[in-house]
Amino acid sequence: MVEHSTFKQEMSMYASIKVKDITKNKLDVLQSKFTISTGKKISLQNLLDKISDYALLHEDELIKKIPALKDDPAWSEAIDWGEETNAAKVDEYLYK
Repeated sequence: MVEHSTFKQEMSMYASIKVKDITKNKLDVLQSKFTISTGKKISLQNLLDKISDYALLHEDELIKKIPALKDDPAWSEAIDWGEETNAAKVDEYLYK
């Protein structure tokens, strides 16, 4: 288990992350509920910090709720589309 205090660093580095619209809506609802129940406003940044701290404290429960990789459709067998490709030209195909 990862020590919670390991992540308590007072650094001002930020990263942008992409989330689905539905996830953003859930965060907005949670943010609103926090404000209503406490009378205090919380930024999304601070809310995500608290959520990640909570997740680390309860990581065993969280891991149980995440599906195993073998159940993830992204790991299923590839489908042959009948197109000839050249692996050496992957970047060319992707970034045309």
